[in-house]
Amino acid sequence: MHTVVLQWVPSHCNILGNEAADTLAKEGTTKDQNDRSTTFKEAKTIIKAKQHKKWLQQHPHYNKNDAFHLLTRSEQVLIFRLRTGHNRMNHHLFTKFRIGQSNQCPCQTGSMTTEHLLQTCPLHDGHGSQIWAEATTVQGKLYGSLDDLQRTATFARRTGVSI
Repeated sequence: MHTVVLQWVPSHCNILGNEAADTLAKEGTTKDQNDRSTTFKEAKTIIKAKQHKKWLQQHPHYNKNDAFHLLTRSEQVLIFRLRTGHNRMNHHLFTKFRIGQSNQCPCQTGSMTTEHLLQTCPLHDGHGSQIWAEATTVQGKLYGSLDDLQRTATFARRTGVSI
């Protein structure tokens, strides 16, 4: 195994008055260097920490206490698709990809969106009243407590709607 140490030493080429700095820089290249080696594990930790900090700066609305992170993977997928609107419901498929006849819900009372499905669709009133004993906002259903999010995932599964 060989150890290679790269060191950049700035030079002041042809700048009047910097001959002393050039001499010292050249002298520095001949001196022994302190061993500042980093293990793979340390390097990985440093890189991950920097990337995490950068990611947090780019995502100012990230909430580490969001109950979303406590859900099962399948529940997370459902909630994520409902939150973002990137799902298999008619509104998204028709407006983004022109798939299907229209963006309408099969109930024919509105566009098949997350809000419509969770709040007003008459086809799923029965499931909704079984799961939510009292009126709950869309915000509460999608960003509420762990229990709220689990109820929403259960509701979505029970409807049989492809999300």
